[in-house]
Amino acid sequence: MRQRTLLVEGLTFLAALLLLMEWLGPIAELTNIGYIRVFYIFVAISFLLLFFKTPWWLSGPVKIVYIYWFIVSIYTEYPLVSMDGVRYFISEMVYNVRQLMTLDLTQMTDPFRTILFFILLWMTVYLIGYWIRMRATLFIFFVLTVVIIGILDTFTAYDGSTAIVRVFIIGLGVSALLFVFKFHDNQKQLRYRGLVFTALLLLFSVSFAIFLPKAGPIWPDPVPYFYSSNPESGVGSGGGSAINKVGYDEDDTQLGGSFVSDDTEVFQVRTTSRNYYRVETKDTYTSKGWIQSEPQIVYDYFQQGQEFSLGFPESDTPEGEQLEFTMQSEFPFLFHTYGTESVESTESFGLRFNESTNRLDAVDQDGTVEPPEYTVNFAEPSYLLSELRSTQIADLATLEPELDRYLQLPETLPQRVRDLAMEITADQESVYDQAKAVEQYFRTNGFVYSQNNVAVPEGETDYVDQFLFDTKVGYCDNFSTSMVVLLRSAGIPARWVKGFAPGEVIETENGEQVFQVTNNNAHSWVEAYLPGIGWMNFEPTIGFTNTPDIEFDIELAPDDALAAEQQEIEEQEQQEEEVQQQATSTESNFSLKPVWDWFAQMKWWFVAAGVVLAVLAGLLYKFRLKWLPKLWLSQYRKQEMTTERFEQMYRRLLKMLALYGLPKEPGYTLSRYANQIDNYFGGDHMRKLTGEYERSLYGKGSAESPEHLRESWEYLINRLSG
Repeated sequence: MRQRTLLVEGLTFLAALLLLMEWLGPIAELTNIGYIRVFYIFVAISFLLLFFKTPWWLSGPVKIVYIYWFIVSIYTEYPLVSMDGVRYFISEMVYNVRQLMTLDLTQMTDPFRTILFFILLWMTVYLIGYWIRMRATLFIFFVLTVVIIGILDTFTAYDGSTAIVRVFIIGLGVSALLFVFKFHDNQKQLRYRGLVFTALLLLFSVSFAIFLPKAGPIWPDPVPYFYSSNPESGVGSGGGSAINKVGYDEDDTQLGGSFVSDDTEVFQVRTTSRNYYRVETKDTYTSKGWIQSEPQIVYDYFQQGQEFSLGFPESDTPEGEQLEFTMQSEFPFLFHTYGTESVESTESFGLRFNESTNRLDAVDQDGTVEPPEYTVNFAEPSYLLSELRSTQIADLATLEPELDRYLQLPETLPQRVRDLAMEITADQESVYDQAKAVEQYFRTNGFVYSQNNVAVPEGETDYVDQFLFDTKVGYCDNFSTSMVVLLRSAGIPARWVKGFAPGEVIETENGEQVFQVTNNNAHSWVEAYLPGIGWMNFEPTIGFTNTPDIEFDIELAPDDALAAEQQEIEEQEQQEEEVQQQATSTESNFSLKPVWDWFAQMKWWFVAAGVVLAVLAGLLYKFRLKWLPKLWLSQYRKQEMTTERFEQMYRRLLKMLALYGLPKEPGYTLSRYANQIDNYFGGDHMRKLTGEYERSLYGKGSAESPEHLRESWEYLINRLSG
């Protein structure tokens, strides 16, 4: 009994440890805590000391020494065993406790904040241990863990898709094990069977859930509603709150802040190549974000199928390509790409192009429309490297006045931003090389792409200045806006472009790919104007590739930056091609889509079969008193009568008697209960079986032959089955 109690308690403490670690995971990810493994070890030590009921005068100093070791070794260079380390630790405590007493919380130091976090973990472990020993259950803690992970996964950037699976395995597994030990206390064989059955059931359930095809969400995402109900919150690439939800938004007046991911599908596009999808451009940087200047708006109107140009160089490809859009979200504009020539659709509408914003709309007599499907015909612009490197820096002074708005910069822009632009471009001999130098600057100077912990400029702080010199951490808006400002500071016209990145390939057939584009693919990048060439796209954001079609018609020196970049691009394209070929091969050999389609076609058969099985199961359960004794008779009749098997047969007889309507009353001894049964059925069979069971249970040996006991047991079983 003592061993069983220790085992059950040990399993419960282990489950509590694993669940608490699932709490630490998102905390570390969302708050950027370092050395998270040290906190894991502290929690494990605390649970271990609590499990062995270590007295406070021993467990307390152990934890304090551990905290002291971490603080001194991380925040100082003092030896662990030294008076300097002890004095530092004590001084930190004294100073910060004083700040805490005066409620001056902003002056608390980082070491003391770390100590407080250790104390919080210490208290949490103690409370969990107290709950386990008093209530012997983890159910509430398990439910809280599931709820917390669900909330964090929904409303923050934390991805809890794998954590929730681990939590369910831990919670359900331990619950099942505790159930087995509770109801099979003295039945060793049944207990082992229960453990094996539990393990197999969990393995099957988890594997089935992982590999089963997943349908899309039935209910719409509630998060946008919560954000939209608060006028202070920002949704999209331009929101100004501390945490925004990723996606396309027309308001870019306040950039910055972290993002919550959103897998909501925007559209699918079938094509033969990987493309960026333009929406609009903006020309006026305000030091906090972007707005569109309001010159006289000029619209160009086209009909479906009519060819037009959006101001980019022509393509040298004789045959164009197509983008077949299938919209899943509604937008008051059409997505297009570089080299767009015409648009076609089964819907009836015309085209309107805004020359100021580069936005392409579908319109009819009532205004803008939102076609569910349309096709964009395009031919990607082509460039010659020789012509790009012939762009003269002196020609920037003689550009058309209409490009002046793409040189706009706020008067408050810090001088060090302009100085940095001149430093980056100083050694370049062409406008193109200057633009490439700015683009490459972000890849070699310690910048980090992240959607978490991204600063929001406050007061007079400039958005670009803060990113370039202070944080160096951000996402596409930070990189693209900074490149535009640096190009303009160097005298190169540039504009900020909004749209969507290519998305993910979800289907490949006959050389065509279907890309799924979600809100997570909302993106911004840069277009620069090169004298004698026109507009050209650039991609400064780390981790993204938007390379124009450039023909390298001149030989590059081995140390040329473009040579290294071209080699990197070719290697990346080769890797993407290999991955795609592997994906295509895998799809041809194995795919879960046919399985899902088959399930969809046969779902009513499954429903009918489920109903029939449920009815049969109900009937079997209702009439189990008729068939279960016969099953046991056939099972035990062929087996040798051993002491262990006899005990098992006796316990099953007790179960059948209770099912028959003759349960053992709580205050009855086995002997008194046996007399009751024999008085009911006649004879002394139950007294014989009970006497042998008690002698076997207390180790006094057997007085009856096994066969005689078998006959008594079968007699009672037959009487119960009627």
